[in-house]
Amino acid sequence: MDKIAVISDVHGNIPALEAVLADIRQRGIDLIYNLGDLVGKGPGSALVIDRCREVCHTIVRGNWDQSLIDDANDPALAWYRDQIGEQRLAYLQSLPNVIDFWLSGKRVRLFHASPAGVYTRVRSWDTYELHLGMFANTPFTGETNPPPDIVGYGDIHVVYLLPLLLDNKTLFNVGSVGNPLDFPLATYAILTGVLDSQTVAPYTIEFVRLSYDIELAVEQAQQVDLPERKEYITELRTAIYRRRQQSS
Repeated sequence: MDKIAVISDVHGNIPALEAVLADIRQRGIDLIYNLGDLVGKGPGSALVIDRCREVCHTIVRGNWDQSLIDDANDPALAWYRDQIGEQRLAYLQSLPNVIDFWLSGKRVRLFHASPAGVYTRVRSWDTYELHLGMFANTPFTGETNPPPDIVGYGDIHVVYLLPLLLDNKTLFNVGSVGNPLDFPLATYAILTGVLDSQTVAPYTIEFVRLSYDIELAVEQAQQVDLPERKEYITELRTAIYRRRQQSS
């Protein structure tokens, strides 16, 4: 059986990324798909881009990655743009929208946020119709490939798995490596099955949560003039989203 590690939303957090990569290596997994948002929030965006380019087979573009491209004059993003430099910015711009493949007779599609694009967010508590819409072929996903049976995505930083029983489809979110917002543990997913096979066979979707050196990540954030540093540190320690911090 083949194993695929699916990571997402590293957000410039090198200690979390290295903990996840060490766990992936320990499990003997060689194939890593990355669902984007390499940059932003944390202080190590440049290092994360370089490291993920070394180890990931395919990386798709996330909304933070896209924002650095779209919002060139936004002062809130200028710090990250200055950190990563023009060559890495061009690399982010070159990233694909989706990853499509067969696994044990199931068509699998992975992307950052939704088939509408990187800025359209779908949450675990949304309606059945919105969840079913995650399987649509669109101009963003490409309209010529077969529609998927299984969809995995990142963006919301919260792990869940949802069988859409009426339509025989499965939706899952891989959570976040570097900025989890459900539990303060680095999280990723493992898909197991027969890769590139259209023949029906067993497959599994597994979630892995890992402790890592959060205080090292906090120390790295405190050493630089990081935008919204206080909110980021609170997210690392508590998994409470910064907008919820402001409302509490």
